[in-house]
Amino acid sequence: MSPQQDSAHRALDGPLSEAEIARLAERLAANPNPEGLSLEGVDGLFCALIASPTQVMPSEFLPVILGGEPGNSGVFADIEDAQATLPLLMRYWNSIAQDYSGADGLHLPYVEEPGTDGILGRDWARGFMKGTRLAPAGWDYYFKDEKEGAGVAIALVAGEIDPAWPKEPLSPEKRDELLQWMIAGAARAYRFLESGRQAIAEVDATENEPEPYVRPAAKVGRNDPCPCGSGQKFKKCCAAPPRESAH
Repeated sequence: MSPQQDSAHRALDGPLSEAEIARLAERLAANPNPEGLSLEGVDGLFCALIASPTQVMPSEFLPVILGGEPGNSGVFADIEDAQATLPLLMRYWNSIAQDYSGADGLHLPYVEEPGTDGILGRDWARGFMKGTRLAPAGWDYYFKDEKEGAGVAIALVAGEIDPAWPKEPLSPEKRDELLQWMIAGAARAYRFLESGRQAIAEVDATENEPEPYVRPAAKVGRNDPCPCGSGQKFKKCCAAPPRESAH
């Protein structure tokens, strides 16, 4: 592979540039389906799915993102539009996974000001909670663990603890504080569920190992009795070459 080809390959597989992120956000914002997710919501969804021990395939999470099946959701203008958008989504997934598996284990989410209902990160939190329901393994334990209180902020901001929260507008300081709690909660969830991810990966690896070949029966020698029970030697019975019929 030439240096030019290698550079192009990295560009297709690596993190999205700022221009590509803006293009993806614009494409998702143009989705006419009311149930579709913004890029902020996709970020939250991916954070939860990547942390979960349950492997969720694109065929399962794309309808959540698009608000319908890719083939009939109406989100794509044509096949070229779909072919341009879907790879960006998968690269976005990969960049989040790399953030969590990196040295600091932290991902800074895509969040837009001022936030839905004036709550910074609300769409992200709602996307995250959608992910916990799409891949539910382990999440009940995480949210109930007394040492993992940071995760509760995600459910709170999503409006799932108290739909009427907050009773009054949040101060800028409180908004920022809650966002920091959510970022920390998602990172802690990734670490909390790590043992579950490893266990499922080991099971999958074992199930996919090829089984050793076992000979169905002991090899019959040419001078051994024929296994058909004729009483003749194997070489003169079933192993004998077929006789040509007389014409």
